[in-house]
Amino acid sequence: MQLEVIESFLAVARYRSISRAAASLYITQPTMSQRLQRLEKSLGLALFERAWTGVRLTEQGAYFLPYAAQLMRDLSNAATVLGTRDLRRPRSFAEVADHPREIMFGVDDWLSGKAVRAVLIGALDAYRLDEFRITNRPASTLIDLLELNQLDAGLFYSAGPEEHPFDTETVGTEELVLVHPRGTVLEEFSARALKELLARYRFVLFDNPVLAHRAHITTALIDAYEISRFHVVDDYRTVEALIGLGECITVLPAGVVLDRSGRPGAGLLATRLPGLLPEISVTVGISEVGREHGVTGAFARSVARTLSADGSGDARSPEGDRDGTGTEPDAREG
Repeated sequence: MQLEVIESFLAVARYRSISRAAASLYITQPTMSQRLQRLEKSLGLALFERAWTGVRLTEQGAYFLPYAAQLMRDLSNAATVLGTRDLRRPRSFAEVADHPREIMFGVDDWLSGKAVRAVLIGALDAYRLDEFRITNRPASTLIDLLELNQLDAGLFYSAGPEEHPFDTETVGTEELVLVHPRGTVLEEFSARALKELLARYRFVLFDNPVLAHRAHITTALIDAYEISRFHVVDDYRTVEALIGLGECITVLPAGVVLDRSGRPGAGLLATRLPGLLPEISVTVGISEVGREHGVTGAFARSVARTLSADGSGDARSPEGDRDGTGTEPDAREG
């Protein structure tokens, strides 16, 4: 997919007119139309609805728009950093562009601060601080960078055994927990009771990129508990607000819920339901170039030791009862 095609898509979305968009990019209208057709063909869907009064985004086009805009913004930012040296630019730009190649470690940006600490300790076991850098990205991005040999090693949530063109090692597991408003009642510890509880709320479903490459876990939960009412979000703060207001419920890895402040957010409970909800793996991936740069299995073992020593955290709310349901025995929904 060529960048000029994305640029053309954004121009048409802005001007709501193919002719005006073409003029803004100094190309002909037929050229603009051809670019849009190529983009729609490559995606397999219609991005615009055409009429005599102009064009407007389809539902799919509106969904695609922010990703296209972010792509162009990211590329523009990278070009600014790497462009011709300009003394008027902040010194940090030059430092980024001219800094020698460092060992790059990535951490899933949904993993907890303990996971970042584990990666840092593992890196310091083999390298000086000025020899490596840690970047936080969604798991799907880390996997892409590892496959492209642009990341030496990464730590990310994984749904289990997955085929990758790089070495992987599971270094821990984390339970999924039910995240729900205060006052929620699970009548009994059973799949039937959990199904009934989930039916009383809208289920918060994360949009790409959060947990997107583990969609089969979400799909399994939806099928098993016959979840049919959803509210789609792309940010954890929205989850906190929705659940805090008593409107929604969801399932997340325990570390995601506890990482923000060491405990569930205000107005939330995080309930452990072993046996009713699956676990998710925490995996180290080491790329081919990482091996060439000296990153070995010792790094994965160091991360595993640190995670084990720190513990995975207790997702149970302080108000939870002893049976692990996270609800008061005599509480009532409300």
